[in-house]
Amino acid sequence: MKPPVCYLNGRYVELSKAAVPATDRGFLFGEGLFETWPVYAGRPFAVREHVTRMAKSARALGIPFDPGEDWAGRSVRLAKLNGVTGAGAIRFTITRGSGPVTLIPGRAAKPTRLMLFRPLEDGLDLARANGVSVHLVGFGRGVNPAMRQLKTLNYLPAVRGKMAAADRGAFESLYRLDDSTVLEGTTSNFFVVSKGKIYTTPVGDGILPGVTRSIVMKIARRLTEVGERRITTDDLANADEMFITSSTIEVVPVLRVDRMKIGNGRVGELTRDLQQRYRRYAARRLGLGAGDLG
Repeated sequence: MKPPVCYLNGRYVELSKAAVPATDRGFLFGEGLFETWPVYAGRPFAVREHVTRMAKSARALGIPFDPGEDWAGRSVRLAKLNGVTGAGAIRFTITRGSGPVTLIPGRAAKPTRLMLFRPLEDGLDLARANGVSVHLVGFGRGVNPAMRQLKTLNYLPAVRGKMAAADRGAFESLYRLDDSTVLEGTTSNFFVVSKGKIYTTPVGDGILPGVTRSIVMKIARRLTEVGERRITTDDLANADEMFITSSTIEVVPVLRVDRMKIGNGRVGELTRDLQQRYRRYAARRLGLGAGDLG
């Protein structure tokens, strides 16, 4: 079996031999960004949307980044070099690069650009089919909402949230503010279905504008009314259906939030319909059959 390969600053190298300088500002100060997009049958999906979001975030941080480079082609080659024929994910990270060990970046070197391939989460097919439980974790207002809309390397809250979910046997954690507002998941956006209508938290409330979130909203508007509004724990308790979305999990039904049952405790019809429509949408864009996505 060949050793795993990554893309690092223009070269494809064995992962075990890849290295960045000790003075890389992503490592020292978290001064960087990342995106993750899925790969189906060796073909990357929605790369354009992800690199467009990264470009916007890079401008906000002053990190040079060209979204016009062939990131899709590099993803295809990386998948091939790793022997991927089925589904997986590409994580693309950029940092400001090596620079002074001070808070003011000064004139940093060229940005570090790293692409890694990883398999999808274990048990994902079962999660999509049978639904999952999620856990609510406290999330203070101390973080600037504008910064929460950037997918930076400061992912410690997400790490802690995922660990808290795992400790309770839950699939994901959702961030809850002190006033009972529920924002988003550690690595996902969430939606509730109430009286046949679909609602999700507004981006302006300080959530990540998820790529899959946008695609699902576009698809869902062909079926019913879709709105953005503040969502509280009471809204979850009164929801008929609930689901979470992200690029690697697609659409996953939520049946329980901690001890709170959602709706009748079963996967809802609208959620199931959106799962199927999302898969067909992705397959069409890639020129595949829905069954070829893996």
